[in-house]
Amino acid sequence: MTMDDDTHAQLVTRRLEAGIAAWADLARQISSADSRGRVDAAGREVLRALGAGRTLLVAGNGGSAAIASHVAAEFLGKCVRDRHPLPSISLAESHSSLTAIGNDYGFEQVFLRGVQAFGRPGDVLLAMSTSGTSPNVVAALGEARRRGLVTILMTGAKGEGQHEHADHLLVVPSAETPRIQEVHMLWAHAWCEAVDLSMQEER
Repeated sequence: MTMDDDTHAQLVTRRLEAGIAAWADLARQISSADSRGRVDAAGREVLRALGAGRTLLVAGNGGSAAIASHVAAEFLGKCVRDRHPLPSISLAESHSSLTAIGNDYGFEQVFLRGVQAFGRPGDVLLAMSTSGTSPNVVAALGEARRRGLVTILMTGAKGEGQHEHADHLLVVPSAETPRIQEVHMLWAHAWCEAVDLSMQEER
């Protein structure tokens, strides 16, 4: 049984309205002083590290891998203002590396080995996991902390208890994957914009 055009339109309208309603509620929650303070503190670490010539490593699976690539590209290129390129690497970028490491060492190591290859003390690992428990993300965070990197984990409501895995735990108060990832992108864009504005005169 196929749907007619009116039914399709109603589905789109309902989902759009639901998304807008969810965003209105999320906007209120992530605007709290506590939430903004956590995001500000993590963002300052990113700005400080890049300003000192350190590297930003970004990791995530699925949709979060796409966001990781987007974020890394923003720093390597620019977001809102022209400035010199900054060292930023998406550990989810190379299909060859991901499949080779996954095949030879197991999927849990696909980001860990990237941290081992590129991570240095004072660098930053930004990891994104809507559940907060993705084994390859948790493994990378553990390796990063052992190596002296600053660690940031962006997650959703399910990841609320993952404080031991990261220096900065940023939780989106939602169980809906699309809304969680949208807020992760908002936070990362805010940092990108701040970096652009702070460094545009230093080219």
